[in-house]
Amino acid sequence: MLRTFYLSAAVVGLLLLAPAGASADPYVVFSCKDPTGTPNAAVGWVPSATGDAVASNTCASNGTLLADLMSPTPSGLSNAQWVFTAPPGTRVVRVVANRTTIGVRRPVPAQDVAYLMTADEQSLERCQPANDTQCTNDLSGMIDEPGLTAREIKFRVLCGDVGGSCVRRANVTVAGVWVALEDPLGPAVANARIDTGETSGTLSATFDAADVGGGVYRTLIKVDGKIARAIPMGPAPCADVNPADADPYQFNVPAPCPGAVKGAAAAVDVRALPPGPHVVEIAVEDAAGNETSVVGPTEFPKPNVASGTAADRAAALTGRLRMWFVKSRTRGRTRYTSRYGTRVVTRGVLRSSNGRGIVGARIDVYHIRRDGSRRLVKTGLKSRAGGKLTLILPLNVDTRTIEYAYRALRPGPITSRQRLGLTVRTRSGRIYHRRSRG
Repeated sequence: MLRTFYLSAAVVGLLLLAPAGASADPYVVFSCKDPTGTPNAAVGWVPSATGDAVASNTCASNGTLLADLMSPTPSGLSNAQWVFTAPPGTRVVRVVANRTTIGVRRPVPAQDVAYLMTADEQSLERCQPANDTQCTNDLSGMIDEPGLTAREIKFRVLCGDVGGSCVRRANVTVAGVWVALEDPLGPAVANARIDTGETSGTLSATFDAADVGGGVYRTLIKVDGKIARAIPMGPAPCADVNPADADPYQFNVPAPCPGAVKGAAAAVDVRALPPGPHVVEIAVEDAAGNETSVVGPTEFPKPNVASGTAADRAAALTGRLRMWFVKSRTRGRTRYTSRYGTRVVTRGVLRSSNGRGIVGARIDVYHIRRDGSRRLVKTGLKSRAGGKLTLILPLNVDTRTIEYAYRALRPGPITSRQRLGLTVRTRSGRIYHRRSRG
């Protein structure tokens, strides 16, 4: 469905657009004046003139596009025109213009000069000083032509007396023209490199993007289906000309944004999100609002289970961890003394608040040395049926504290931990500490 055009009484020729829908609508190119009334250079309109005619552009200085048969008796070869051609991959689906003609009103003499507005040579307006013309007087004000599917739009004045001359001067001035361009194809994404953020805490992506049409416009970060941040993919003119309204797809050049961008980047820091899991998406958008997903939609952070039912995921949020040494005789079996070079086995269980074993959860294992240094040595310890866990320590391990850490959400803070104290003695009975860090 096309966005709706509204003509404002406050600014002659002002064009406002209704908010964008879920699917991409045409983007709009404002020439001579944007929706705020600010003049621009009417980029994309190309002039030509022959004979006693001129095509001039003073839009940048608050003027108009002018096509004028300058002589009082222009020759039969006189022609002046302005042509807008849709960028590759797009089509003109609507044009709104504020135009004024001089010299084409009735009555006699019969047909000589003419004003034409066409879409791919199909007549949208035709005015000649003849009895069969559509126009009885010169035109002024707005014209709105929806429902098009055109490659080009043309404004033109000409003398129709080939081989002779016309008996009057004629011109058309365009104070503002707005072209809606349909761009059906979304951007292409390549070379995506993604960090899921489970250990870093930041879901991030770098990627290349390309688009045929209006160009690569923005990277969108969506949280729970809503745009949380929009990152521009290029400098002006790749920017909304009226950010105060609800429509971000308004520009002042036909292809406002870069056709290709390399090494684009976007990131979502889990600390910036409200507590709990969210659906996060990173997408790239073209100037018409077509989107291509780079990441997701994906849950971030995720409940710490590999898969399962909604009940399994809810249970993971209340998980509590208990670990012990298999051969320890101490109360709670959280301390153990072994001889260097012997196998040390630890076991444990991860249960929800209702005693249910949590299956497929990941546990992080840290080793804390005598000097207080803390090192993550394992992130892939997973709970089995019944929430059971087993970890066999290396044969060459020395005296240290082993910390098992459970995060109900990944990434997220540690929500349950268990520390086990291991003392390793040599054959002579001395406590063993390696000199090198390990």
